[in-house]
Amino acid sequence: MSGPGPRRKTTLHLLFCEDGQAALHILTTDQTSYFGANVAEAARAAGLPSTLLRRIHFHHAGEVEGVRRAESVWQLEADGDAQLDWRPVSELPPRHRAWAEAALIPARTPWMRPGWHAGALAWLDAELAAQGWTRQGQPTVLKHWQISVLWRVETTGGRVYFKGVPDFFRREVEVTPLLACELTGAAPPVLAADTRRGLLLLADTGEEQSAPDLNALMRHLARVQRASIPLLGGWTLRDRGPEYVLGWLEHLLSDEALLIGQAGGFTPEAAEGLRGQRPQLEAALRRLMTSPLPRTLGHGDLHGGNVVERDGRFTFLDWSDVCLTHPFLDANPAYFLGFEAMDQLGASQRRALAAATDAYLDAWSDLAPLPELRALFNDALTLGELFRALGYVDGIQGAVEDQTEWRGVHLEHLRRLVAQPEG
Repeated sequence: MSGPGPRRKTTLHLLFCEDGQAALHILTTDQTSYFGANVAEAARAAGLPSTLLRRIHFHHAGEVEGVRRAESVWQLEADGDAQLDWRPVSELPPRHRAWAEAALIPARTPWMRPGWHAGALAWLDAELAAQGWTRQGQPTVLKHWQISVLWRVETTGGRVYFKGVPDFFRREVEVTPLLACELTGAAPPVLAADTRRGLLLLADTGEEQSAPDLNALMRHLARVQRASIPLLGGWTLRDRGPEYVLGWLEHLLSDEALLIGQAGGFTPEAAEGLRGQRPQLEAALRRLMTSPLPRTLGHGDLHGGNVVERDGRFTFLDWSDVCLTHPFLDANPAYFLGFEAMDQLGASQRRALAAATDAYLDAWSDLAPLPELRALFNDALTLGELFRALGYVDGIQGAVEDQTEWRGVHLEHLRRLVAQPEG
């Protein structure tokens, strides 16, 4: 009997390169591989102990007879025991040669360079020793991509998480310890932080929930936001409030940002439909600017994958987009339902969202009448898509090494402005 949802079949190419030579091992797996999870395990099972360097290629081949098919190429660094069939790169078939030539270009991202993994393990083990713990087995890779590396690590003191971020997200390493110490439930306890190297060691605070208690989660968000207000004067955060969004609106509506005439971009007709909303968007941004609510701590990317729960207590994760903002821009409860569900909300889900919104707004009812708060919140549901789009446009797309991976991802949010679900 098959499990829920389509099965997977990925052709996984394990690529090793060294001194102008390459070795390629091809296998098939039913596990995901896009973010790097399961790749090192597959290599070890094939008798090729190694560590991840970078994804060179990934292609979704579609679904055939209930099976999702894909092709994935990962460059790895071989351990000493790996037996490989080395060949000069120049002798490889053209397709394989192109992959090897890409792999031979030195990577900018630290964890995509040979030798980084060994240094990271040494740091991890030293910090665990400072806690009186030792590591049990190899870390499990959860994510290994341009914007972060994340490991789950089993230790004698329990499960912990190791995270590395690039220079352009270094603020996460600076701010997360402050949040963990001063705002209950804002971030996991930090066991160690290395700002220079962009490394964090975090305690385990629970599991991701596919169906969280939305009312409780939204009340928790409001508590964190309000509790942050007296602390913000001592923290150096980017201001990404409605003024910031307004300053970027011209660019977000440009041909360049909408990728007009390019694959995956807006059509001219859809672009005109979005641009036709500009007066309403500007007016709504100005209403937020003059609203009675104060600026608060902003997360910038709140969704179900960035919150965990244990024993009814929520904790937010991944503060790479931390900022100062209007609280409502950061508070769309639909994002806690999952990205796919947002486009297919049923009547019961809409009722749940309405109840969660009421629970959230109640926390601000001392600052304005409920009808005013509700109107501002409805403005922010729309403007929040601009806010989230800017997390890519002004945060990631110009900073990552391989910009093709992030090309157009902001359009998901901008398209929601021209296809707003009925209220």
